Amino acid sequence: MFEIKIKYPEKFNIDCTLDCGQTFRWKKSGNVWKGVVKDIALILEDENGCLKVNSSKNSLFEMGLNEGLRYYFGFDDNLDKIHEFIRDMSEKFSERTRKISLKALKDGEGIRILRQDPFEMTVEYIISSRNSIVNIRNTADRISSFFEQNRVILSGEEFYKFPTYDQFKSLTEKNFRDLRTAFRAKYLAKLAETVETEAFFKKLHAMNEIDIIEELIKIKGIGYKVASCIALFGYGKLNCFPVDIWIIRAMKDLFDIEGNTTKIMERGMEMFSPYAGYFQEVLFRYYRLNYVKEIKK
Repeated sequence: MFEIKIKYPEKFNIDCTLDCGQTFRWKKSGNVWKGVVKDIALILEDENGCLKVNSSKNSLFEMGLNEGLRYYFGFDDNLDKIHEFIRDMSEKFSERTRKISLKALKDGEGIRILRQDPFEMTVEYIISSRNSIVNIRNTADRISSFFEQNRVILSGEEFYKFPTYDQFKSLTEKNFRDLRTAFRAKYLAKLAETVETEAFFKKLHAMNEIDIIEELIKIKGIGYKVASCIALFGYGKLNCFPVDIWIIRAMKDLFDIEGNTTKIMERGMEMFSPYAGYFQEVLFRYYRLNYVKEIKK
């Protein structure tokens, strides 16, 4: 076990960040977050402006643990600049739209866009189709625990690392069905068949968000919503604007914009550039928490 403390930026809220729908393999127990990021088990606790970290490894994403976690949590994003941009942008909105936008920003002020593993994000967002966050997490855990050698014990608790790409490619459509992925089994099997090595995901880092999305939608089972989630949460392309039911409702309610997922995604990327992803996240969180009780009349 490895233990470190990381001082985090003033604008950071671990609860908002890990519970806003962008990541799936975390659970909160008391004041502690426990989870798995790719091949590392982590136990995190917020302690007076620092993250107290217990880890199964001393590295993350081929970096030292401190550097890897700072990258993962997007600590280099200048949230003062990003939030100032959103506030300035809101001045052009109607009074009601501006009021809700600023309230959403205030409530989600500590959200940071995570930089997660693109291959893991691809699998988990394929699983996310017509699924709940709890079911996505449980399914990802089942796929991980299929490989007993991926078992990790940290502070007396059991975790399972996410499969390597070679392990993932060894699974058949029947395996995926047995792991209760339902109709998504054929898409996961097709991913394993279509993409030869994990290098495919790594090469996309050099592309812009549009090219990443266009490359990903060539894979069966990946549409614009899933591809934009992967580009935002796996590659840190901050102008991506994933569209789900909550964003559909927000865009209709605030801007009277309707249409299919692709149209709304393109409008969001155009209207809120270059930080559409951050605006999307605060709107997503606000509407998910408040739509029925405050907004829907």
